[in-house]
Amino acid sequence: MIALKVKNQKDFMARLLASEIFDSFFVEEATIDTFNTFHIDGHVHKDFYKSDADYSDSSEIEDYSKWSSIRPICLELIKGKRTPLGFKFVFQPDNVTKDKIIAEADAGIAPSEVLLGLNIRYANGTIVLTTGTAFKTFTLDKSIEKAWDAFIPSFLSKARIELVDYD
Repeated sequence: MIALKVKNQKDFMARLLASEIFDSFFVEEATIDTFNTFHIDGHVHKDFYKSDADYSDSSEIEDYSKWSSIRPICLELIKGKRTPLGFKFVFQPDNVTKDKIIAEADAGIAPSEVLLGLNIRYANGTIVLTTGTAFKTFTLDKSIEKAWDAFIPSFLSKARIELVDYD
């Protein structure tokens, strides 16, 4: 696990809410505190698509919504003259990225046994990004965690998002 603080919050928020940089990530949850607290559970209700001809097989539908579909809602809740009191987004990488990170770590653990997370939290005037790794089976091997912890700063650097270590 690593924790990083966003250096330029205005730039980061523009990239998070008004660009496609994070669009491939799955959203486990989103909570935004403004005049009310808005909570979005990112789990997809597959039954919603039952009668949709495009989704004849519900197994084709992902378990979580992509940030690309949740982002406009969050933008609408956050934009305006007033800064939110706080927010928290819990992201997971898309399956291709997750599989690649796990394969490169070469830990011999199936992707289905691993959860990779990125928490983005705004509180007390600071935006902090924290990585997390959870395993469904016991392992002492930290190679997947290290690979995920290395991927996020690299990903953010490529997106020109400036970070500093969180104290």
